[in-house]
Amino acid sequence: MRKAGAIAAIQRIFLDPSTADYTEKRVLGQAIGAAWTNGPPGKTIGICEGFETAAAYTSLTGIQAWAMMGAKRFHQVDIPVSVETVILLADNDAEGRRARERAAESYRRPGLAIETEWPPGRMNDWAQLLKR
Repeated sequence: MRKAGAIAAIQRIFLDPSTADYTEKRVLGQAIGAAWTNGPPGKTIGICEGFETAAAYTSLTGIQAWAMMGAKRFHQVDIPVSVETVILLADNDAEGRRARERAAESYRRPGLAIETEWPPGRMNDWAQLLKR
């Protein structure tokens, strides 16, 4: 996870050796204000909960998306002043809707447009589009 271009934290994902399902996630470093990024920010960025969703959204739309590594951090990234539009890409569930509301308030500043794009249909997140 990066903050102002520098590595600020690393998320470790522990897997069950027999199922390959994740059993636990732990962060090393300072995650508050940081995000998983896929390059320097453009004028428009998307904000997602997880990096799978961010990678999927970028692949589907060409718009760079950053991952906050969870709904609880969805409102905590430092948005660079060069960014003109933030697209909130919260998961389509109760926790995601709460995270979206909090982020919309937290990121509000003059000159920054805040939009929301929900995953299509009944999908929970944008990564599900690529799993079909």
